[in-house]
Amino acid sequence: FAVGQKPAVVNSVPVQVSPSGSLSCYWRMPFAKSARIVVRNDNPDRTTGLYWQVDWVALDALPPDSGYFHARYRQEYPAVSGRDYLIADLRGKGHYVGTVMAVTLAQDGWFGEGDDFFFIDGEEVPSLQGTGSEDYFNDAWGFRERTTPWFGQPRWQGYAAGDSGIMYRWHVLDPVGFEKSLRVAIEHKGNRAESEEAWYIERPDFLSSVAYWYQEGEPSRWEPLPDWADRRVPWRGQHLVRCYQDLRSRPGVRVETAGFFGSRPSLCWEARSEAERLSLPFTVEQSGRHAARLTAFACPEGGRFRLQVDGEETREPLELHAREWEERDLLLGEYSLARGEHRITMEALAPGHFRAEELRLLALPPEANRLVKTHNEAHFVRLGIGRALYAFRLAFGRLPEDIAEAVELGFLDTRYLNDENGHPLTFSREEDQMVAESTEGGWRHAWRGLDARR
Repeated sequence: FAVGQKPAVVNSVPVQVSPSGSLSCYWRMPFAKSARIVVRNDNPDRTTGLYWQVDWVALDALPPDSGYFHARYRQEYPAVSGRDYLIADLRGKGHYVGTVMAVTLAQDGWFGEGDDFFFIDGEEVPSLQGTGSEDYFNDAWGFRERTTPWFGQPRWQGYAAGDSGIMYRWHVLDPVGFEKSLRVAIEHKGNRAESEEAWYIERPDFLSSVAYWYQEGEPSRWEPLPDWADRRVPWRGQHLVRCYQDLRSRPGVRVETAGFFGSRPSLCWEARSEAERLSLPFTVEQSGRHAARLTAFACPEGGRFRLQVDGEETREPLELHAREWEERDLLLGEYSLARGEHRITMEALAPGHFRAEELRLLALPPEANRLVKTHNEAHFVRLGIGRALYAFRLAFGRLPEDIAEAVELGFLDTRYLNDENGHPLTFSREEDQMVAESTEGGWRHAWRGLDARR
């Protein structure tokens, strides 16, 4: 349903997901003799009610070239270095009609520079090759939440380690036909938080996908579907209500329920004054880098809090005041944590209620980097210089007399006085141009301050 592992709203033609969680599927699924629909709850910790409606039409016969509908799930947690991420590897005759892809970022920065490839009928050079992940999903310059009839990103949290997103692209209007085989893959390339550090590198993000296609006859067998525990992005959740026994004597601490039929118990603490604190324990199973997220509830009585993990502040204070009740999936940040016991501390910046359900930790793989920088990173060094010179000309109607003037007046950061590998750049004025040269990097560029590139 193009939502991945968390709820989201989808307004597309083949599938619809409402804000309240209604799931509707309009993919045509022809069958010659019989059809069987199975819904299985794989979550050992939660049950739910289920109601459904199935519409079907009896025909005298199907068209002779009718293909059966197929959907196939894959994942790599994390993406494997040295090879493209495989979305589909099909044998037979049919046409490809859609891709859903989910990502959880394993490090800060943009993940989606990877090109998509469609290898049709065994070809070595793909007939279809894209120019980047966001381009394949019909977006540009990153992602933002949106949902349309044929493509969209129902959820996009951001560009920090622990953020996640879900994307879909339906090929209903532009199906990819194949007579013998089809292989669909995408690169898992992007950049670090600062593009000058590393750009267009393979990243170890957590990827999963579903491929959709119609095919005549039986499809070739793939690897079996992973168990539910293995399909989940490996967040380790710690329910905060489990801390209640140790806090029950603390004034203002209680357990409340939320959600349909009270199915969401949460720990509630009423901070009555600024600077009041509450500290909770949590356990780390393995040492290393971890992303931390908090499932909390904002409400009219909510307060504002500063959070610390072992004394280290989170990315920003938590604002839990809202006009109406709403669930919030909050990124606390990235931390280096040793195996064992730790503490998260809330300090009230404004009195009010702190309501939270679960603290989640994601053990992160080693970060991707490029130690010796190339022309990819040099491009962003030149952009940094060009932006400063463009702004300087707008402000003064001229270029700086020398590069030191741009630095002294705050237009140019000193990191751009060196090339991509930290070697000093040589700057000079040549008529109405500022020239930078990297003898080590082997490049030279001139700007007139017309924009970031010229």
